[in-house]
Amino acid sequence: MNAIDLDHDDSAVAIVGMAVRFPRADGIAAYQARSRPGSRPGPVLEDADAFDHAFFGVSPGEALITDPQQRVLLECAQHALEDAACDPAREPGVIGVYAGCGGTSYAARLRREIRRLPFADNWQIRIATGVDFLAARPAYKLGLAGPAVTVQAAGATMLLAVHSAVQALLAGDCDIALAGAVTIRPAAADRGQSVGGCGVVVLKPLRAALEAGDRVHAVVRGTAVGSGNDPERVARQARAVAQVQAEAVAALRADPSQAPGAVTDTMPGVAAFLDAVLAVAPDTAPADADAPRLIGVSAAGPHGLHAHVVVARPPRAHRAQPEPEGEEDWQLLPLSARDATALDDLTVRLGQHLARLPQERMRDVAWTLQTGRARHSHRRFVVAPGTDVAAAALTSGKRRLTPSGTAPEAARPIVLTFPGQGGQHVGMARTLYRVDPGFRADVEACAELAGPSLGFDLRSVVDPGGDHEDERAHRALATIEVGQPAVFMVEYALARALRRWGVRPAAVVGHSLGAYAAACVAGVFSFPDALALVVERGRLLQSLPSGSMAAVGMSESEVLELLPEGLGIGAVNGPRQVAVSGPTELVERFVREFPREDVEVKLLKIATAGHSALVEPILDQFEAYVAGLTLGRSEVPVISDTTGSWADPGDIATPGYWRRHLRHTVRFDDALSTVAEVPGGILLEVGPGMTLTSLARRHPALEGPDLLMLHTLPHPADETPELSILLTALGRLWIAGTELDWAGLHPGGGSHRVRLPGYPFRRTRFDLDAVAR
Repeated sequence: MNAIDLDHDDSAVAIVGMAVRFPRADGIAAYQARSRPGSRPGPVLEDADAFDHAFFGVSPGEALITDPQQRVLLECAQHALEDAACDPAREPGVIGVYAGCGGTSYAARLRREIRRLPFADNWQIRIATGVDFLAARPAYKLGLAGPAVTVQAAGATMLLAVHSAVQALLAGDCDIALAGAVTIRPAAADRGQSVGGCGVVVLKPLRAALEAGDRVHAVVRGTAVGSGNDPERVARQARAVAQVQAEAVAALRADPSQAPGAVTDTMPGVAAFLDAVLAVAPDTAPADADAPRLIGVSAAGPHGLHAHVVVARPPRAHRAQPEPEGEEDWQLLPLSARDATALDDLTVRLGQHLARLPQERMRDVAWTLQTGRARHSHRRFVVAPGTDVAAAALTSGKRRLTPSGTAPEAARPIVLTFPGQGGQHVGMARTLYRVDPGFRADVEACAELAGPSLGFDLRSVVDPGGDHEDERAHRALATIEVGQPAVFMVEYALARALRRWGVRPAAVVGHSLGAYAAACVAGVFSFPDALALVVERGRLLQSLPSGSMAAVGMSESEVLELLPEGLGIGAVNGPRQVAVSGPTELVERFVREFPREDVEVKLLKIATAGHSALVEPILDQFEAYVAGLTLGRSEVPVISDTTGSWADPGDIATPGYWRRHLRHTVRFDDALSTVAEVPGGILLEVGPGMTLTSLARRHPALEGPDLLMLHTLPHPADETPELSILLTALGRLWIAGTELDWAGLHPGGGSHRVRLPGYPFRRTRFDLDAVAR
């Protein structure tokens, strides 16, 4: 069997994650450096008695009596899972643990000092130090549901753990397995110091790893364990499983001299196995042609026990390629930690890592952080088009570039707000249309349904195909007949995208035309009926005499005192935000001859006299059209922009409601006051521009530092990249507790997991000798 056949070998097991803690080598990169020429690592394991008890929910007293071997193994298991980009809370498969340790005298030391440990008894000491509980501890603390098996074989412990884990994977006992070994013992010559170390790998069936886009460091081709005086027999068994000949396999034997005087030390086997993996891993293997592709690792245990593992270079190794020069790949990078200090450390570490590895693809970095890291309460994110920009933002210390906050225990409720006309422009949502297949499919569905009635392809409003089509799209969008369906199309498709990304509304509210998208999202209208109704609405409004609207920065009562005959109040958007509506000639004269220079008055980008007496001739025909549709009770609470209060689910499903909605004044000022009744609510504007967001930010009922008002698409005059605005909104929702569906942000797959810095543990020393003193 050659290397290519590995793709179809169901017995091959991938190593997808690694973690190590050796003297002067806390991490894989440091472990590699210690073996370079000129490097002389000492025997002392730094801070062996230090442990981040808070991260694992362990009290200081429990941490003190827990064997340091079990503490270090627990931290290494966490880092190994992170290296594999595996978050147990989101991993659908079963994860097992197979681990062993060296001999320990920690229980005896605790019992000698038990009078100084009033919080501990003999049973607690047994649980905290017993070898029987070694593998169970990471399984319990990390929330792993698979087998937790302790294996003990001195120098062969690591290979025996790997063998046991591989057999469990092949038998279907678990879907992912951790295999590791640890030894921590006091240094003979120096009281208070320790020697030893720990290594943990994450194993997964190769086929599953390749399908998931995992980073495969190496492949376990075969394993064997046996007793007797013939270690070569065990090696032959492993090679037979791997279906390789002896001459094709380089040999590597665990060196007991790495642990002099310690017959129960597991470190020789750990070091030999990690060295073999690094020798074949794509990113660390020697570049020369003579570099081994297969390595057989041997280790000996007590009483003639022998273990052998054959590791191979992985097939089709993923090598991240940088984006083509000048091409942007906007991504949202989320970071989280248990406390603010750890979050700051993690931010800097990630920034430095990305600065060193500019070849990493942003989509891979984003995918790894989004799906392969546990979610903690202290959160931060950065939105960037490439790793260079992300690295600069993460290391800049400028918090405006890396928004942060503390997630609540329960996600804050989201109120989706849908704007009417005014913010539409040719090219709105163009980037999203090009990069998101789901959004594009919804836009195309709208265009195909509306096209025969409109005699116009709505897609050209979003993504015109040239100067001629762009000019035609501008002219069409300026009309009510095309402009209204175009706005609905973008809002509907964007709301659907948000739902795919995990955004679930607690309520919806629309402004005038936006109420139709809101009602569709709430389930009052089906999508085809809502679109058909908006098309009919636009056609009827287009048939009316020329009308216009103007915004006036005064209260409703003040405007009414100045309003000439023939004009009406079309909308009340705020305490001092009113829209006047009526025939174009009268509206233009009202603006031109407005008597107060200290008040802002301007024409709106709306080619109709909405919500005025001018629409009365079409009301009967409009109501009759609604009566021919199927309306349902709202499934999501709706705030009515006609009444400004919560809509009755039955009333909003009647033709009469929508007749009144077309004619009556828009009471968005009152609607925002109703929004304020949603405790901790977040306003998310779904559509082009930020008109409603601006109104909400100026509304007195929505004042306060905890309120969050977001928009999803830029205004026509805003040069901020579209995806930057959209992803920033999603990032702020994530900080506010929304559990985003990250897979939805990677349509079509193609993202891979990459190695990123692990959690920066905030360790505290737990020195039993200090207690004794």
